[in-house]
Amino acid sequence: MPTNLLNRTSNTVVLFGVFEADLRLGELRKSGVKVRIQDLPFRALKLLLSRPNEVVTREEFRQSLWPGDVFVDFDLGIRSAIKRLRDALGDSAENPIFVETVDRRGYRWIAPTHSEPPPEAAVDTELEDEELATLTSAPISGSRWEWKWKIVGPVAAATFALGVLSVALLYRHPGADSIAVLPFTNGGGDANTDYLSDGITESLIGNLAHVPQLKVKSRSSVFRYKGKDVDAQKAGNELGVSALVSGRVTSRGDSIEVSAELIDVRDNTEIWEHHYSGKGADIISLQKQIAGDIAGKLRSKLSSLEKQQVTRQGTQNPEAYELYLKGRYAWSNRTSSELGRAISYFNQAITKDPGYALAYSGLADAYSVLPNFGGNPSEDYPKSNGAARKALELDATLAHPHAVLGGNEMQYDWDFAGGEAEFKKSFELDPNDATAHQWYADDIGMMGGREQEALAEVNRAHELDPLSPVISRVVASVRVSARQYDEAIAICRKVANENPTFAVAHDCLGYAYWGKRMYPQVIEEWKAYGQFSGDRDMSKLAAAMEQGSRSAGWKGALTKGIEILQARRQTGYSSALFIARFYADLGDKDQAFHWLNTAYQEHDWLLIGLNTYFQLDPLRSDPRFAELVRKVGLPQ
Repeated sequence: MPTNLLNRTSNTVVLFGVFEADLRLGELRKSGVKVRIQDLPFRALKLLLSRPNEVVTREEFRQSLWPGDVFVDFDLGIRSAIKRLRDALGDSAENPIFVETVDRRGYRWIAPTHSEPPPEAAVDTELEDEELATLTSAPISGSRWEWKWKIVGPVAAATFALGVLSVALLYRHPGADSIAVLPFTNGGGDANTDYLSDGITESLIGNLAHVPQLKVKSRSSVFRYKGKDVDAQKAGNELGVSALVSGRVTSRGDSIEVSAELIDVRDNTEIWEHHYSGKGADIISLQKQIAGDIAGKLRSKLSSLEKQQVTRQGTQNPEAYELYLKGRYAWSNRTSSELGRAISYFNQAITKDPGYALAYSGLADAYSVLPNFGGNPSEDYPKSNGAARKALELDATLAHPHAVLGGNEMQYDWDFAGGEAEFKKSFELDPNDATAHQWYADDIGMMGGREQEALAEVNRAHELDPLSPVISRVVASVRVSARQYDEAIAICRKVANENPTFAVAHDCLGYAYWGKRMYPQVIEEWKAYGQFSGDRDMSKLAAAMEQGSRSAGWKGALTKGIEILQARRQTGYSSALFIARFYADLGDKDQAFHWLNTAYQEHDWLLIGLNTYFQLDPLRSDPRFAELVRKVGLPQ
């Protein structure tokens, strides 16, 4: 075949050894079986095949593989592309069969090649006779196209074309019914831009949730893979999905480059891969294009409304979008200081775009969890409610703000019927939101009398998000509420072993050990919680309890703990109900009821667990307790 044919048409199959490079489809096959290869190394292969036995310089690679307005580490990018190409071919730099490194110059293709047209080329009348003659001159034994091509007239050509089309229509990738978006890699290496790669990942998760009949794994499931060298098929099988998205984000100065890959987990084949590049101000349009491209590969027929839902980004203001991504990144770190930063970022995003519903939704999230990290419920919950309702006013199709309102109304407003209605609305809009099911299970489990319903709900969350340690913690909490301490310890210990730095697992173990009256273990687990969470208040509490325990056992630990918790209220917020639980376990009923009444006046969100906290068991026969349960509105 004349070399100029390969250079001026991509309608060619190049054969070498047991491999076939289909330049029209962008596929590499080994003995007829598709080999997974990304777009960049395939384009490097295409360039090398166009000039066999010639040195292709690094500069020529740069000009061919990257547009002129893209700024990346080209040497690193070329080396990476060649390495991935060699991996796909089973080649090595030390003993090359296909690609030879030419020191300080570039790379050279050294293997014999032969070119053939794919089947469809039989009806391509634009090929010249001499080129067709060359193509038919030496068929390769064992090739998928082992025949000689002859022009036998338009009828035969048309018949053949219809046959090819029929095969193409019959052979389709079975549609994926579930997908996970692995955390995109930060290609720039600057930790200060992690928010961008994490944010694009989260945005894609949200976008793909609108694809019909597609279950999308939540952030909590996939982010356990962040920063790890992950085998895609193994990760997909662990997550229980049929398709997987992975990618890389590189930001340098005012430019941004995103590569994304869609993999069929079932046979470990690449369905699609693409590179996107542009200016930082183009991030919204890039995100929209990526979401649309992936959705199009998963579902060939999407209605206009579905396409709009999948690609919607919520704002056209790139500054607002970047601030929102920074807010989500800070929110995910879940410490008091990071939540404060998240609130600041969300508010700045709203200032840039007052109609940005997702920024209000993020603000609602941040305020709703702040009471767990030293915030004041009487201030934070109303702010969370206001932000959630504003988000829904701006975009009634959002599901998550309904879940936030559901939790807030049950925990703070004690409007249990209203809260359940909000959760049900959230499930109606997005039945696959594992976090919403988890929150609902946590709330009804704390209320008491609905343990089986809570377990069924948390099992639903677990089905949607099987690797989430937070969901496993909720299962353990329901077990503690049911006084099944051994089961709770087993669950929390497993979570802690699998996620050694997951602080909440140690908090969970502390309560389960408290129920078992294994007091030294309680203190040890709370010390671990303080260490891994960075919660200085908890570390201080555990240290004081350890000191008290040395001199006066568990009573000494409780007494020291009460001193720390009451002192904290002089300068900030500390749960009155938490103090009441300490006094109840200490045996001081009057002080326990004093702090329970204080908790009622402050609308302490922990009062939702009045019926299930084991520390309060000594108070249940007292009429004052029944009256408090009645006032909160919990089932008697």
